[in-house]
Amino acid sequence: MSQSVLLINPPIYDFAAYDFFNKPLGLLYLASFLRQHGYEVRLIDCLDRKHPEMLTRYPPGRAKANGSGKYFTRIIDKPACLAHVPRYYHRYGMPVELVAELLARQSQAHQPLAVLVSSMMTYWYPAVADTVSLVRECMPDVPVALGGIYARLMPAHARDTCRPDRLFTGTSLVDVLGWLDELAGTKRNYDHIQDEFISWPVPAYDLYEHLDYLTLITSLGCPFHCDYCASRVLQPALQQRDPDVFIEQMLALLPLLGENQEVYNIAFMDDALLARANTHIIPILQQCRQLTKYIGLQLRFYCPNGLHMRFINQEVADLMAANHFDMIRLSYESSDYAPRWQAASDDKVSDQDFKTAVNCLKKAGFRPSQLEAYILTGLPGQSMDEINQSAQVVHDLGVQVRLCQYSPIPGTPLFETSCREYGVNPDEPLLHNNSILATLDKRVSFETFQRFKDKIQQLNRVLK
Repeated sequence: MSQSVLLINPPIYDFAAYDFFNKPLGLLYLASFLRQHGYEVRLIDCLDRKHPEMLTRYPPGRAKANGSGKYFTRIIDKPACLAHVPRYYHRYGMPVELVAELLARQSQAHQPLAVLVSSMMTYWYPAVADTVSLVRECMPDVPVALGGIYARLMPAHARDTCRPDRLFTGTSLVDVLGWLDELAGTKRNYDHIQDEFISWPVPAYDLYEHLDYLTLITSLGCPFHCDYCASRVLQPALQQRDPDVFIEQMLALLPLLGENQEVYNIAFMDDALLARANTHIIPILQQCRQLTKYIGLQLRFYCPNGLHMRFINQEVADLMAANHFDMIRLSYESSDYAPRWQAASDDKVSDQDFKTAVNCLKKAGFRPSQLEAYILTGLPGQSMDEINQSAQVVHDLGVQVRLCQYSPIPGTPLFETSCREYGVNPDEPLLHNNSILATLDKRVSFETFQRFKDKIQQLNRVLK
């Protein structure tokens, strides 16, 4: 019998969370990689809204036709350092009693060689720590490893708080394989095993019993160096998968959404989907268009992450329209009125770039209800006047404003400055939560900022 490994995607503890095409892609790529090298892989995704046990035992949250929707939630106690925030704190995802049941079944069926736990936002670490503790209660003799974004950005904190048997702080899949082989007493030659993103196998979406959408990436990394973003910290170089390979892998996954679907929903989660467009996204979208035209596949694409407007020309916009991109979110961040924040954004977009991109998208047929632009708020020292100016530029171009509240991220150039500005402990990730900065800003009251958010909603309703 082959050795089995259990992968776990923890729940979320936060003031707000929504299943916006959220899938643990890192775990799914790792699952396929481990299968390639002889391991049986099982998955408990605590954020799987369509897990059979969730559907039969707990009331489902509202869902949209594209598959996104609300998580099952329970109000939980706020950590002491968040007691001042005038909002409820929730556990999002599977209730703890269901996770414990699933762990018990896994242990009884075939106790795994090891459990690998993933992590995302640094300020979600209490859910990660609780998950590791629960695994240890249910499987006291099984080694537990921790990886993911939190583990990479704050390794010392993750080691001290979660106390895993092994902490993985990089992107190497071979490192994980080597640890498992050591536990299993397996010896193999690792010299010729491909470990770069461009060679990763198809993510193991077959581990889910029901899927409404696929979340995919065509690349890792970003060519820009924004002072507030961790993309360069997590992935120093841009890696793009060969367009033909991406199409082949996408086609292999589509049947998992069900046969004879009217529409196949696919979300791109790249940090820089449009970079090097001529050799990357343009050939990808040209092939997708051919699949629709000659085979009849009805593909619909979504882009929750901000798209870099510098790369949007008429050809790109027309291909996006022809391929039924249903959600366009543009990475605007700040207007020319605030040059210091343009510089913090690596000068990746000007107001003229924004206007050109929007004109191309509108000429391609996109409506205001389909177009949104991210504006950063809560940057250290940022004034409400600067935010208002950026919001007005977006609205005047007939694009909806999507406020993106800044979160201090360890390892980024703005991190230490932000922690000083807001008087937060840089070693306490709970205080890095973007939901709480409005309560810490001494220049703008929480109520004032809430009124501004209400104003933005009114502006957007006009466009819708």
